[in-house]
Amino acid sequence: MRMSFDQLASAIPPEIYNRTKATISQYIAVYEPEEFVLGRPISVDDYHFVLFMSAAPVTRLEGVPYPVKKGDLLAIAPWVEVYADPNGAKPHGKYLHIAVKRSFFDDIAANISRVRGEAFRFERIHGRFSEQVLDLIGQFQLEYMNFGGAYLQMVQSLATQIVFQLIRDLESSDDMHAKDLANPYISKAISFMLEHYGSSITIGDICNLIYLSPGHFKRVFKQHTGRTPHQYLMDIRLDRSRQLLEQTDYPIEDVAKECGFINAGHFAVAFKRRMNLSPSEYRKKIAAAR
Repeated sequence: MRMSFDQLASAIPPEIYNRTKATISQYIAVYEPEEFVLGRPISVDDYHFVLFMSAAPVTRLEGVPYPVKKGDLLAIAPWVEVYADPNGAKPHGKYLHIAVKRSFFDDIAANISRVRGEAFRFERIHGRFSEQVLDLIGQFQLEYMNFGGAYLQMVQSLATQIVFQLIRDLESSDDMHAKDLANPYISKAISFMLEHYGSSITIGDICNLIYLSPGHFKRVFKQHTGRTPHQYLMDIRLDRSRQLLEQTDYPIEDVAKECGFINAGHFAVAFKRRMNLSPSEYRKKIAAAR
């Protein structure tokens, strides 16, 4: 189901929401449910961050599983479907759900982009949260408890600091932790390559799918596969082209097109580099061996 930030409460079953502490401003909302909403896919038109304060069920983002544990942090982009797997998980557990208005987050992202000189993108969406962000969330809640949000500039300042700290927490997760968490990204990237190798897909297309920056994606992909994403995609295309040369009488140009090569010349160069034979020579060798 899809719903706006203002309707987020309707995503939580009444029996859970009635026991949920909520601090809501025009910029962010902090929810403290007493248990997880299981088996119910949700996607919303704003940014969300989940801070896991205890053991938790496997959380799926767009079908990709993220085994989370106490101290973990997940960032969820607009319209990404979230699903807490009910299988093998206890329904109760403590976590914080930070909802951030999309326009408010976009303003912060634009500020980061100006400082860095490049478009903002999450380096990773699964990391560890810090004590600093918990302190800021506590100050935000205390401000509403004492003043009810009457001091708008203070509320905006605290909300801004919370979002900045969440982004920093994700970026500062150590490399080993990032490597451990990379498998879901790699699995989804490879599935995408296997499905779309015949078209002119790019690293940018894959990164848009899995919400990782190109630089970080290339690093973790090579760590786990021993190959760059480009090499891996090329291997898929060459393996498929070899099958077509063996099993069909397609013209070389059609084989090249079917397997996602720019043209027959590009295909011939890549194939010979891999097989030490041109496509036509390879086909003749296979025919002679039969």
